[in-house]
Amino acid sequence: MTNFVSTHGVRIYSVLAALVPALVLVWPKIPWEALVTASAGLLGVGVLAASHEDAKTASALTKDPAGDLTTDDTRWG
Repeated sequence: MTNFVSTHGVRIYSVLAALVPALVLVWPKIPWEALVTASAGLLGVGVLAASHEDAKTASALTKDPAGDLTTDDTRWG
């Protein structure tokens, strides 16, 4: 499960962020405090997801691409 969340964290976040406004349509009498709390939580998760993606990008940029390919690799023609 941790690997799934790590791989698809931004997608999960976007689905949750899209569902918050729908809560008002489903439950019109929902307290505004609950919506503010959910929005603040989603903002925190968004920052966490962005920093995780930044770490993955930085890790990929520091990798040696020559070490990933072999001389008989036919993918590159």
